[in-house]
Formats: sequence, C-alpha cells, structure tokens
Amino acid sequence: MTRLFRTPLTFVLLLGLPIAVPDLSAREGLDTWRFDQVAIVESADSTQQPATLVLRGTIKNYDTASKILQLSTANGTTEFTILPAVPIRQRWHRIDATTLAKYMGYRAAVRYSESGAEKTVQSVNIFGKDERAQ
Repeated sequence: MTRLFRTPLTFVLLLGLPIAVPDLSAREGLDTWRFDQVAIVESADSTQQPATLVLRGTIKNYDTASKILQLSTANGTTEFTILPAVPIRQRWHRIDATTLAKYMGYRAAVRYSESGAEKTVQSVNIFGKDERAQ
C-alpha cells in the first residue's frame, strides 16, 4: 500500500471528494422556475418531437362519453382528450378515467405535447381542492 493510504482517514477523505464538490451546472435555472405557470418540461428543436408542456389548473368538467377533460386556469378553459393509456394519478394512487367527473373542483396538472392544434396528453396528476398543483 502506498504511503498516501496509510491512514484510514486519508482514504475516507479522498473517497468523499466527489460528493463534496457537486456538479454546479446541473442546478442551473432551478431557482427561477415557478410552479404556477405553464412550463416547458423538455425543449424541442426542428429534429425532435414537440415540446412537453405542463398546464396547472382546476378540473372544470370531464365528459365520459367524449373523454374530454376541461381544465380551468386564470387564462380560461383548456380541453384535453384523455385516451385510455394516459396515466391518471392522485398522489400514489392510480385513478380510472371513468371516475374523473367526481374530481370536479380539484386542482390538477396535465402534462402534454402540442403539435399544431392537437394536444396529446401524457399524464394527469390530481391534487386536493385546496392543494397547489406542483
């Protein structure tokens, strides 16, 4: 064993060095992001898929026949078509789309992509009536 590692403390200090100096560039921009606005989750360019957006608001209505979810925000009401494969969750519980109508008045966050006028829903997260959608 080399002279550098003769004491266990030196080895522990060298082993912990990567933990003590985190990559600061990974945190860039986190402090300026707000939870109360439409957010672009993934950026898009001309060679990639459309950007992923998140819209937060209150569930205004869900029509089980047409499978249209209406989300009310400060800017108005936005409609989303909920396909059968879309995961819907309230905390860690999975919610069946047929029961969405009983969540009228609850806060929600809808993750979707938009291509032209077509919105493709990727997931819906439901929060309590008084909870802020995060």
